[in-house]
Amino acid sequence: MNARQRRFLVNMNRMLIFALTAGGLLTDGLQLADLTCTVALLVWLWLPLCARLEARLLRWTSGRRGAVRLPGASPFV
Repeated sequence: MNARQRRFLVNMNRMLIFALTAGGLLTDGLQLADLTCTVALLVWLWLPLCARLEARLLRWTSGRRGAVRLPGASPFV
């Protein structure tokens, strides 16, 4: 499986999880707790992409400073 197929399958999985969850939330009627559950679901589904973006931003900002860092060293020290 190449990267394009994997990305497609991961996105289809996310859409299926969201559709089934949204359908389940709507079958019992709209309630205030549904909003927080939906927000938590969206954060959980997109967490890997957010973590990847955060890692790229950290790499980009540390590279701009020109600081030399040993492999395995914490970027926050």
